[in-house]
Amino acid sequence: MHDVDIQIKEIERALHNEEFRFYFQPKVSFVTGKILGGEALLRWILPDGSVIMPDRFLPQAEKSGLITDITAVMLPSLIEEIEAIRSIRPDVQVAFNVSALDLHSPYLIKMLRSFIGARRIDPGNLQIEITESAVVEASQRIQATLNELVELGIEIVMDDFGTGYSSLDVLSRLPFSAIKLDQGVVRRMSEDAKNTQIVRSSLSMARELSIKTVAEGVETKGVYVYLMASGCDAVQGFWISRPIPCNDFISLLEENRKWPSSSLGLLYTAWMNHNSYRNQVLDSVYALALTEKEEWNHLPKTDLVHSPARCRLGGWYLSEARGNGGSAQFKLLEAPHRYMHAAGETLVNAALDGGSPDDIRQAIKAFIDYSEAVDAEVGNIVERWLGEALDGEE
Repeated sequence: MHDVDIQIKEIERALHNEEFRFYFQPKVSFVTGKILGGEALLRWILPDGSVIMPDRFLPQAEKSGLITDITAVMLPSLIEEIEAIRSIRPDVQVAFNVSALDLHSPYLIKMLRSFIGARRIDPGNLQIEITESAVVEASQRIQATLNELVELGIEIVMDDFGTGYSSLDVLSRLPFSAIKLDQGVVRRMSEDAKNTQIVRSSLSMARELSIKTVAEGVETKGVYVYLMASGCDAVQGFWISRPIPCNDFISLLEENRKWPSSSLGLLYTAWMNHNSYRNQVLDSVYALALTEKEEWNHLPKTDLVHSPARCRLGGWYLSEARGNGGSAQFKLLEAPHRYMHAAGETLVNAALDGGSPDDIRQAIKAFIDYSEAVDAEVGNIVERWLGEALDGEE
């Protein structure tokens, strides 16, 4: 069986004989350095103990339609294992993969609603991963299923992001809350700068859309640390752990092990979100100034919000100030940040209200001056944190 194509009858026999098992690959938070969940990956365990990997049998199962039977049979088993994991970590989140055929069938929603209704799991314990290829031409049935999953409180993740041609279009149409960076692209970061730029661009885009990011295929500490500093949210890969049986995964949770962590990536993410606000303000004023008023309704829509509390940098420094006993250094950000957002609102309103060129120029100067003050304070924090990292205090 190892050297020849696997037949559908063999897969059916294995499913009937309960030879399929879930292995769990831990997923680690870059902020805490601790396991926040894992991905459930299917393995075929033969009677002699040897393992057949899913790429050997799942493609055939999808082509034949047997994949829906596998999901229906294995989902209750997965829920049982999540229950065991929850006894150690109630907030753990386990991701599992479904196919387009699963999304077409009504049984998936019915089963999950039953498990959640019976309080066997919380919806927050689950993530569903879907490849772009499964939904690139999503039918109404698939879109309805995804919306129902989100209404249940289950997160939807786009798997293998960066490998398809329509990823951005799919993200704009469907309710994904996270993207998982393709492991091939992540692994090639240490070989080719283009792959590194693809990852960085993907992280930047996800920040703009308020979508979480997970990097898979991380096999070295160097790539791990680089992604941590780049503002990625979570990570999985062989450098952390290979996929392991449920009991071993539970033992790993009980160890409460900690991997490298840093808030620097969160700061970068918040800072970039703040800079995006600055750019949106200036872009809006520029577009308003060069467009006739009767054409303003045709300008691109934006999510421009002037409240400093809605800016990630504002939320970040308040959280850090509380977490560091009201550190004066973090509080130094508060005033210029608040003034900058107020100046941004004043500037946009001046442009909308047809203010004089001199008034608008003064508003632009005030806005940029406050922006530079914010950048200077963030720069001071980054300098201190990097210094601490060089001194081995991270």
